[in-house]
Amino acid sequence: MGSFTHTAFDTPLGPVALAATDEGIVRCNLPGSDPDALVEEVVARTGMEPVEGGEAVDEAADQVTEFLAGKRREFDLALDWRLIGGFYRDVLQATTTIPWGETASYGEVAALAGKPGAARAAGTALSLNPIALIVPCHRIIKSDGSTGGYGGGKAGTALKQRLLDLERT
Repeated sequence: MGSFTHTAFDTPLGPVALAATDEGIVRCNLPGSDPDALVEEVVARTGMEPVEGGEAVDEAADQVTEFLAGKRREFDLALDWRLIGGFYRDVLQATTTIPWGETASYGEVAALAGKPGAARAAGTALSLNPIALIVPCHRIIKSDGSTGGYGGGKAGTALKQRLLDLERT
């Protein structure tokens, strides 16, 4: 069965929670999300036992804190993609190629994932991003340049705009 590590920490935008398996970061909730729900979800999906703290989640917490302070542009973390399959995984992996300060449309990320014309499906995949911030779904916007939706917990599109603004400074 095994175990996974998890942590929750405060940021200027609200609490963030992380979980990691032996493969890498498996979950990162956005500010405004329930940290306990993250633990419950990973237990339900993996059957693993939760363990508070650990090297992987501590390092990820440091990097997320640096990112939200504008001091980090890229994450240097192993990611565990095992709980994400098919096109959703392809979309999220393609999203990791969008650099700091740049954006792409839902259609562009769908094409990067090998499915041109699947903008709506890409949007669905991004709305379910289990490794938010680290997989920068906030960089994906509508083709007309507006921000589009965002699953940032209770903060929603206002959080997405704050993250985009952070990357423009």
